[in-house]
Amino acid sequence: MTRTESHPAWLLPSGFEDVLPARTEALERCRRALLDLYARWGYRQVIPPLVEHLESLLTGSAADLDLQTWKLLDQDSGRLVGLRSDMTPQMARIDAQTSSAKEVRRLSYAGTVLRARPDLLGGSRAPFQMGAELFGVEGAEGDLEVLSLMVESLVHCAVPDLLLDIGHVGISQTLADAAGLEGALRAELLRHVERKAWSDVRTWLREHHCGMELTADFHALSGLQGDFDVLEQARRYLGHYPAVRAALDDLQCVWLVLRARYPDLEIQCDLSEIHGHRYHTGLLFSLFGPQRGEALASGGRYDDIGAAFGRRRAATGFSLDIKPLLPGFPDSGRMGRVWAPAGMDDLLWQSIQEHRRAGFVVLQDLQRQDVPSPQDLQAQGFDAVLIQEATGWKVQRLDS
Repeated sequence: MTRTESHPAWLLPSGFEDVLPARTEALERCRRALLDLYARWGYRQVIPPLVEHLESLLTGSAADLDLQTWKLLDQDSGRLVGLRSDMTPQMARIDAQTSSAKEVRRLSYAGTVLRARPDLLGGSRAPFQMGAELFGVEGAEGDLEVLSLMVESLVHCAVPDLLLDIGHVGISQTLADAAGLEGALRAELLRHVERKAWSDVRTWLREHHCGMELTADFHALSGLQGDFDVLEQARRYLGHYPAVRAALDDLQCVWLVLRARYPDLEIQCDLSEIHGHRYHTGLLFSLFGPQRGEALASGGRYDDIGAAFGRRRAATGFSLDIKPLLPGFPDSGRMGRVWAPAGMDDLLWQSIQEHRRAGFVVLQDLQRQDVPSPQDLQAQGFDAVLIQEATGWKVQRLDS
């Protein structure tokens, strides 16, 4: 068997798929509904390019995205470019280039991102990413707005039984700083924490002579997961660090306000969760649906990323892939479908156009002028037909 026979030309690469009409229509309804929601909150849509110079996509704390980024040679400039795998670094670049230092900026976006590797086994490498980013607001106030909008996004998509998981990378980073090590050694310790490899953390601390007190602090951190009471436990065990107390204050504020705003929202925390710690600088949050598998939306604070573009700005935001949300997205109501016969009669054309402008879907047959039976038309999804009367063309419902 030749290679062509074993890999037909029509076979798509793994992780890519055609989005066929019914799903495309649902995707577009969802996209439009979410963008309208974000606009009502003051978030203005931008459309960044699919391709950027590699150093722009991977600059600074965004270097975490390196393994997910497709890399190409730009034949025009001879420089390496990348296909975006996440739009947040692009939002930070746009904000740094176009905003004033003290301006509060709200941006939203929607579009396909390309991943060199799927997030899940057998998952998509072309998510349709949407999100919102808030620039220029420090502290819990900004995090609360973004968190609330993230919750509203999934409520808008009719996702039931939501679970919010929140954390703060500053807690683990504070403990790592207490070890007195920098650079590669500090990064190595945080990688063990990120993997939740606590036996490796203990071994690492012992080998680097970090002392029993710090080892006890990391041991306490490993068990700080659960409901609201965990914040008080963290104060008892780790409150001797001022930065940890400040992080816990932010978490408590956010938790209490969200509990009041969304009484049905289940909230939990994992204070040792630091995924993307080279990217994020404060609160982390993920929102899960009833299946409690992968997060449906996630985000956090990332104040440092704009520095690489010449302006460090307070920044927080979230993103989601709308494809997994489509099966449950509410149908706003199918437009009526009208069958029209073939013909180039001016009055027929005018009637077809009038009904299209009125919101109907009008399909002109182009091949037959005789009207099919109502049963055949209903089987094809039609609700009505255009028929010619003495006074002109009129719509006649099939169920009348």
